[in-house]
Amino acid sequence: MAENKKSFVLYSDLIHNIDHLTNEEKGILFQHLLEYVNDLKPVLKDRLVLTAWKPIERQLKRDLQKFEDVKGKRSEAGKRSAELRALKKIEQNPTNPTSVESVEECSTNPTVNVNDNENVNDNNNKGKIVDDIFKSYKLKYKIYAKELFQDAGNLENISRVHKISSDKSVFTPTIKKYYVNFLVQLDISQEKHESKGKFNTHFSNWLRKQNIKNVIEPQKSKRYV
Repeated sequence: MAENKKSFVLYSDLIHNIDHLTNEEKGILFQHLLEYVNDLKPVLKDRLVLTAWKPIERQLKRDLQKFEDVKGKRSEAGKRSAELRALKKIEQNPTNPTSVESVEECSTNPTVNVNDNENVNDNNNKGKIVDDIFKSYKLKYKIYAKELFQDAGNLENISRVHKISSDKSVFTPTIKKYYVNFLVQLDISQEKHESKGKFNTHFSNWLRKQNIKNVIEPQKSKRYV
């Protein structure tokens, strides 16, 4: 059984697997089943009971695999939800944009609940699974974003090209916000860039498609009469 999995499913057609057994043999089979799902590693010596057990064992393993698949997908859904909440927080608190680090921390600590007895559609078992290779890219992108954000010349160039603002106090938090959004987009698409230059080129191209809104509006100069 998987860790923290406290239940399993028995199917009604199991009766056809055991109707040739005596009551004593059925008792042995049931005892073996309970020991098996509790990871006690029981061994069946009765060959007749063993023939009835094998189909049950295969079904339990299939159900366990489905459980693990669902758990993995729920975990990914939890991460996506955490990232969206972090981005929503940025929009709600425009004067205090979330940093790259806080989005990363939020996305790695989702709460996941899995219903052990959920009926899983086999057609969904091959849903999107996080590529372990992409994890190294996520770390690399985080470093790229931090370095590019600390490059004043880069920020000024982005602000000029995309006509954000000439006011540093305006374009700095705005570009920071969109770097965070871009990191989330890369996580979803799992696109891979081997260099900081390609990363920033992709960011600039992506930014052209966004309806850019300043985090802080530039202050209007006062007129004196």
